[in-house]
Amino acid sequence: MMTIKNATRLVTGAAFALASTAALAVGTPAGTDITNTATATYDLPGGATGLTKSSQVELTVLELINVNVTSQNSGSVSTTAGATDQVLTFVVTNTGNGVEDFVLEAVNASGDAFDMSNVRIYIDTDGNGTFNSADTEIASGTGSIGLAADEDATLFIVADTPSTGDGGAALVQDDLSQLTLTALSETVDEHGDTTPTAGELISGVGSGGAPDAVIGTSYTDDANGSLQIGTGGGTATVEITKSIVSTVDPFGGSTRVPGSIVTYQIDVEVVNGTVDSLVVSDELPASMEYVEGTLVLDSAALTDADDTDAGDFDDATGVSGTVNVDLGTRNDGDTFVIQLQAEIK
Repeated sequence: MMTIKNATRLVTGAAFALASTAALAVGTPAGTDITNTATATYDLPGGATGLTKSSQVELTVLELINVNVTSQNSGSVSTTAGATDQVLTFVVTNTGNGVEDFVLEAVNASGDAFDMSNVRIYIDTDGNGTFNSADTEIASGTGSIGLAADEDATLFIVADTPSTGDGGAALVQDDLSQLTLTALSETVDEHGDTTPTAGELISGVGSGGAPDAVIGTSYTDDANGSLQIGTGGGTATVEITKSIVSTVDPFGGSTRVPGSIVTYQIDVEVVNGTVDSLVVSDELPASMEYVEGTLVLDSAALTDADDTDAGDFDDATGVSGTVNVDLGTRNDGDTFVIQLQAEIK
């Protein structure tokens, strides 16, 4: 394991929730000391027994460097000309047996219809599997992440779709742009061998107390993702946060006891594209009772009936009823604030 280059190094762990493991690390952890002693037992004439032990033999397991990169995109991701912050998702897994740093690089592949612009890499900092403002950018080609053996991280390639294709031609449906995410062991990269071979020993750089590291068969790995004009499942998603903004108890205070009125707030944001048929639902728990006439969308009161406005309260759904707000078709960056009140039973 070598030191970091001149760009940011991000270490996954408690700070970064991780994606499901794509592959398993190889065997015994780097730095493990393995000792062994042989024994011989025997009988002597006259009935006595003997026991002899050999000298102790000790070895230290070296670090084996391997990495795996997999695309998490189900086919091509839909995009449109001029769209910004289009997202491809990948998982990088340390399949070696020691802590290792991996340099990440995202590039446009050749031979496709057009190249994406403003290509960036982000790590899924908040661990929710969706690209958002909480995620942290890593400099492509110089930035790296640190992963323990068996550890993985979700990475996003984020890029903008140009208004026209290569040569200025208009983009048409089914035009494809392919991008590649590559992870390269920083230990191997700093070793300076442009054509390293599997099994090659790098002295003095092992992790976990191992004196040396060994280059594995996949010290570097890559995976492709593609964006296609007018096809695929799209990249848009909805971020939703619920909080309590106030509590008023029967005595005019703010304690939470039976009879207290709790005001809930639901913040909603559409990111990375357009969504259709967006409905926000809040099923009240058994210990709460909806306060009629308290449903509000962006400071405007909504009725509880299933009528022409966006809101309704359905007392037949769930144990204590469900509040619904139908927002319909919404675009990237649209935000909404929903509030309602419920009484503690």
